[in-house]
Amino acid sequence: MVCYTAAVMSNYDVKSFQQAVKLFKKAVYNHKTQIKQIRKNYDDLLGTAVLPNNIDRQEVEIANIRADLLVPELAIGRKTILYAHGGGFISGSRYSARNLCASIAHETGCRLLLPEYRLSPEYPYPNALEDLYRSYNWLLKQDIPGNEIYFAGDGAGANLVLALTHYLHGKNVTLPGGIIVLSPWTDIACSGASFVSRKNPDPVFTRDIMHSQALQYTYESNFSNPHVSPLRGDLSYFPPIFIQCGSMEIVAEDAKQLAQKAAEAGIPVSLDICDGMWHLFQAFDAITPKPRRR
Repeated sequence: MVCYTAAVMSNYDVKSFQQAVKLFKKAVYNHKTQIKQIRKNYDDLLGTAVLPNNIDRQEVEIANIRADLLVPELAIGRKTILYAHGGGFISGSRYSARNLCASIAHETGCRLLLPEYRLSPEYPYPNALEDLYRSYNWLLKQDIPGNEIYFAGDGAGANLVLALTHYLHGKNVTLPGGIIVLSPWTDIACSGASFVSRKNPDPVFTRDIMHSQALQYTYESNFSNPHVSPLRGDLSYFPPIFIQCGSMEIVAEDAKQLAQKAAEAGIPVSLDICDGMWHLFQAFDAITPKPRRR
């Protein structure tokens, strides 16, 4: 099922959006800025010291991986989300993702585990994937059934939770009950139509930026590996998938292809494309216009 969500910006929204784009551009990969500074810019852009909705944050350690366990006031049973933050494999952190994840935990009534997985280029593939695997195993060892665990992530994090599903299947490990991906980057070869189009609607990302980030994560001859580009793998054993992206994103085509391939494999899938929205607009809640279904 494909659902389109329309949103109209006020003049104030437009000005705020332009400012957000300016800041966002400083937080994505470029050859002139050191990765340490890019990471700081990303955290400064999205991080917040105070969590909304009275979310309780507990810090846990999982095989040398630090993680946040976010618990909403009205947690429903034992349902838990394993969330992988975005940041193009090179940036992003628990701090940058806490605000969005706290909102997700509140809205869903689910506990949420947010691990600080290792970043490239210091720790290239498969380090981040293995950290998420350890995090999932930790949840299973808490006696939470796999069908009550849901994977979620944005951007490169969405890539990682999809890749993790392939990884688990190869190890005959119980799969999660469902997957939620925001602005998923599913093919790091950047071969989709939106990447090669002369008209790129994305106000922040270009193919060159995305390709450079991909090369920080793994070598080019590995791009076809389903553990790196999950769109390239068999989706027939996947749980139900919910996909959301903005119409202005360069990865919108990745989202559409994922939805199409999942549907063709007989997997329940829902694709929500938000008209006029940009990458990770869900995290810019202060300036994102209220959506209208159509």
